[in-house]
Amino acid sequence: MVEKDFIIDNEAGLHARPAATFTKVANSYKSDVYIIKDGKIGNGKSLLSILALGINRGCKFKIQIVGPDEVEAMFGITKIIDNNFLEDVY
Repeated sequence: MVEKDFIIDNEAGLHARPAATFTKVANSYKSDVYIIKDGKIGNGKSLLSILALGINRGCKFKIQIVGPDEVEAMFGITKIIDNNFLEDVY
């Protein structure tokens, strides 16, 4: 298992478009991907599950990945988060 803490920087938070980008990347790996915010756990491979967490700008959350390619998955997910889901930061 690998875990890493993040803070969302983009203005609208983890809304539909960046959440869709996140799930696309997460689903490209075999490992299970979880997003943990304020004690709630969401499935990182499910758009609706991510949106239900209500991750807004400035929110702190944790990514937890478990599986055969967990290190590679964390690298890929970290890269997309660090690049603000390919959106501009306001």
